[in-house]
Amino acid sequence: MLTDTIEVSGLSKAVVEAVSERAKEIGATTEEYVRYLIEEDVASPLSARVLYAPVREQIKASGISDDELDELLEEAREEVYQEK
Repeated sequence: MLTDTIEVSGLSKAVVEAVSERAKEIGATTEEYVRYLIEEDVASPLSARVLYAPVREQIKASGISDDELDELLEEAREEVYQEK
C-alpha cells in the first residue's frame, strides 16, 4: 500500500503535548493517534458544528441578540407554516 506523509507546522507546544498525552491515554503512539483522528474525520459525514460554522459567524458578525434571532426565526417559521 502506497502511503504519504503530512507534516503539520504551527502547532503550539501545548497542543502537541495534549495530543501526545491523549495518545498515551489510549495506549497509542502520537502518530497512531493522529492517523486515527484524520481517518475518522474523513470517514464521517460533516458534523452540524462544521456545517453551521459559517452561519454562526454571520450571526455573530451581525450583532443581533439571541432574543432578536429567536424572534426572527419564529417569524420565519410562522410564515412557512401559514403558507402550507
